Amino acid sequence: MATAKDPNSSGPEKLRQAYHLAGEAAHDAADNLKARAKSSVDSNKERAENVMHKAEDSIRKHPLMSVGGAFLVGWAISKLMK
Repeated sequence: MATAKDPNSSGPEKLRQAYHLAGEAAHDAADNLKARAKSSVDSNKERAENVMHKAEDSIRKHPLMSVGGAFLVGWAISKLMK
């Protein structure tokens, strides 16, 4: 990252330096945001998979309760929609 300031540089040169520094800062910020977003997506994906496995295990352990619960939820929604 070029941060050295040359007191003898002209106006257009200073403008080029500022433009270059702004571009580098924007690139760094975008890279940081991309890394944070990927980390967030990965952790949320892992959480969703854990919840799915827990639900599958619960359904396998209690199949009749699962079917009965699904029936009751469907019945309640049908009554609310009338």
